[in-house]
Amino acid sequence: GYVWIGYGFIITVLPLLVMGTIGRLVFKLNHFTLMGLIAGSMTDPPALFFANTTAGNETPSVTYASVYPLTMFVRVVTAQILILMFV
Repeated sequence: GYVWIGYGFIITVLPLLVMGTIGRLVFKLNHFTLMGLIAGSMTDPPALFFANTTAGNETPSVTYASVYPLTMFVRVVTAQILILMFV
């Protein structure tokens, strides 16, 4: 059971850290865009609400809407790949 918890942690946290770091340092994205990206990549509506409240504009919502569909697709494919590889 602990191995699967570890996989879940890696799948959840590592992409967020990598994406946030690359987005800020390489692509010079502003804070509001990064908040929307991270909320969309976590598929987390409460995080989007917080980002919208903090930003006071629609930048996080636009970014969330562009990232959310891709994130859902990648999660499903990743789960299938992990099951095929480790079961």
